[in-house]
Amino acid sequence: MKWRRLGDLSLWGVLAFCVVAESGARDDPYWFTAICLAVLAFAVPARRNWPLVVLGVVSWTELVILSFGLGTSNGVQIALVPAICVLSYLAGRRETRLRHFVLLCGCSLIGMLLLTVVTRRDAPVSEAILNWLILLLMALIVVVLPWLIGRYRAQQALLVTAGWERAERIEREQQMEIDQERLRERSRIAEDMHDSVGHELSLIALRAAALELDPTLPEQHRRAAGELRESAATATERLGEVVGVLRDQEAPTVPHDETVRALVDRAAASGLAVQLTEDVDGDLAPMVDRAVHRVVQESLTNASKHAPGAAITVRVSTNEDDVHVVVTDTGATQAVTAPSGGRGLDGLRERVRLAGGTFDAGPWPDGGFEVAATMPRAGGRPGPPTAAVERATVRRSARRGLIMAIAMPVLLGTLVSVVAMGYYLLAGYSAILQPEDYDALTVGQAEAEVAKVLPRMEMIDPPSEGYVPPDTWSCRYYRPAAPFTANSVYRLCFADDALVAKAIVQSGSVPPTPEGNR
Repeated sequence: MKWRRLGDLSLWGVLAFCVVAESGARDDPYWFTAICLAVLAFAVPARRNWPLVVLGVVSWTELVILSFGLGTSNGVQIALVPAICVLSYLAGRRETRLRHFVLLCGCSLIGMLLLTVVTRRDAPVSEAILNWLILLLMALIVVVLPWLIGRYRAQQALLVTAGWERAERIEREQQMEIDQERLRERSRIAEDMHDSVGHELSLIALRAAALELDPTLPEQHRRAAGELRESAATATERLGEVVGVLRDQEAPTVPHDETVRALVDRAAASGLAVQLTEDVDGDLAPMVDRAVHRVVQESLTNASKHAPGAAITVRVSTNEDDVHVVVTDTGATQAVTAPSGGRGLDGLRERVRLAGGTFDAGPWPDGGFEVAATMPRAGGRPGPPTAAVERATVRRSARRGLIMAIAMPVLLGTLVSVVAMGYYLLAGYSAILQPEDYDALTVGQAEAEVAKVLPRMEMIDPPSEGYVPPDTWSCRYYRPAAPFTANSVYRLCFADDALVAKAIVQSGSVPPTPEGNR
């Protein structure tokens, strides 16, 4: 609380110094300075709870000052302009609702126009409109731009906070995903052990069966071969039970570098009737290459157990994007004794899915079995956005917010400037009094006759020549040529419905061409 009060006092001191310095340089009356200081004394501590109310009070105070000060010898009082900039920025930092701010700005601009027209009834309406457009342009710089910058800073803080919270949440989710992936990987390792060791046991059983049926061997040896075959089958079943759960220690996940060709050759050497057709162009991603090897290995193992005596065909082909693996057999020609648990195919389906591919397996209508898998050559599935990516997204959003906060007032200011310049040129061209018409006017001529040759508008920016006409006179100013092309203007003064004076007045730094004063 103490630091807050000290901050309020420091802010009030800085803004009060600006008021005192500006008022002192202009020699404003003391009551004027006291009113400005009192307004600041209310605004500074109340800005936290009522930011828009405070901004409205200070802005309307400055509007009243400008309404009475514009067009007078007092000049333009800007004592509260620094305070308006600061309070507008702080109001934006308070996350003020946009529609409330727009409502405040709209009411202030309409009130500024009405105050200008009411307080300066003797001034032409065109001059009031031009002054209003100029003040509108200044309001964009003094009020809108600081508010947008403050709003950007507030949204940036919220966005960064939300972004970091989201990044932390993503990191937690990723850690959970890593834990789940570790469990899945352990399951895949178990399946790999089942596939690889089970494949070797199946080959042992196949060779033992061949020895058991060999008529050249003695009965004792054939009986031992039969026992070996039964033991291999039993070991295969026990292996499926043992590898259901892995130990907590990390196990190696990278298989040995055996190619599909070497795998098929080794299976053929064990007695399988297998044939390989391979059309692979280029290298595959390691995960995809491993999945292809496992699909072929598990398919050969299943064929040896569940389709003894069948002819097996292995086809591996690639195109520009994918790799296709198809393993088919013609069906069992001997009695099938091995039970089917389906665990191997489930493991293959999961492995292919993790590689980003599709898997299908099923029997043929006319006998036989087919296993087919298609995977992208690059492999893998897109993962969730990382925390670094999320932080980069937050920073890009913050930069876009800053650009919008600066670009919006610039675009609006450009639009107002174009409108103001267009109105100024329109009023300037509508206030041209041709030189020959000016020369034809004579002092004493009736005002009604003079009005017939006068343009429809007067100058909205007459020169500040310091000329003070008599109280009963009404003076008007007209251009002899287009805006920005002449250094003199015509002054016509009327009284009692007659032209009482005419003169050529200097409007630039170069004296006008002597044409005399008539």
